[in-house]
Amino acid sequence: MEIERTDAYILVRGDFTVLSSAVFNGGLKEHVRAIVNAKVGEDFNEDPVEFFHKFLAQIGVKEDEVVGMMTAVPMENASIVTKGDVSAIVTAGLSPSTVNIILVIERDLSISALAEAIIVATEAKSRAFYELNVRSPAGEIMTGDLTDAIAVACCPRRPHGSEEQKEQFAGKATPLGASIYDAVRSAVKESLRSSGWRAEKSILERLRERGVQIADIANAAFELFVAAPADAKATSELRERFEREVERACSDLNVSALIYAAMLLDEAVEKGWFGGEFASSDASCIVADELIGIDIAEYIGGKNALFNFFRYDTKKPGILSRLPVFLDDAVGGLIAGCMSKMFAEENTKKAK
Repeated sequence: MEIERTDAYILVRGDFTVLSSAVFNGGLKEHVRAIVNAKVGEDFNEDPVEFFHKFLAQIGVKEDEVVGMMTAVPMENASIVTKGDVSAIVTAGLSPSTVNIILVIERDLSISALAEAIIVATEAKSRAFYELNVRSPAGEIMTGDLTDAIAVACCPRRPHGSEEQKEQFAGKATPLGASIYDAVRSAVKESLRSSGWRAEKSILERLRERGVQIADIANAAFELFVAAPADAKATSELRERFEREVERACSDLNVSALIYAAMLLDEAVEKGWFGGEFASSDASCIVADELIGIDIAEYIGGKNALFNFFRYDTKKPGILSRLPVFLDDAVGGLIAGCMSKMFAEENTKKAK
């Protein structure tokens, strides 16, 4: 096996039997001389077969001897991880989003073992996404993307032997399957990190992943605010101060922990892991959501924030009415605490 890597493609040369979902010469192919992952633009809108006709002619590879995939992920973000007889060559990205996996196994595999290898590699890719907490714009946990592709190639070191000499199994319980799993998981994580993905994010970033912008929080806060007398400029300045107060509060690890706990609880409720219909319907017997909101409010704004929290929790202005069971109270507590703290400081300043 030889790997050729440029800015335009990654090319793996050898003498392979390949099972793949590749866009060019996909399926089960024998006597494959090359597997290529070609870089295309983010706005790619060509016929993929026509693209490969031209591309392969440029790099001097015979069409009937190659399996081809394409990606908009830069080749510099590719990761190559080897575990024993297994090498995983991965390009993974989220903007643009595609995960392409070339898995080269230096053993002779039966067709069923090749299929098992695809199952194991796909599971490993999903695990890598889970461990990096990769989420869609809607905040859903991602396990891959719509255009992902995989090619599993066996390239035995010894001459092709009889059927009895082939590896018959490649499940995760086998040493070979364990190597496939470890190589793919490591390569996917490494490539995603190279593409700029961070597993640890601020709580405001996590809120934005769930469609909650700081402007939405401010809108909900000031929907119940009554200026006396009405003063647009003063209200605008107060709103700016409030947004800074929210940013300051969310930089506190304790506030972030409580909000994140609410997010995870909502996820567990939505997926049916916790609480059953009582939690999903926000039944009156469920008070843990209010306790989270109260703790956030009082931690930020003291006892006065407790009463402010109940006001926001009852009225549910703006985005609070659209958030799930636990997160609406967590964000309500954040609003109540920040508003109470801000106006307590304002009153103290006036008293002086």
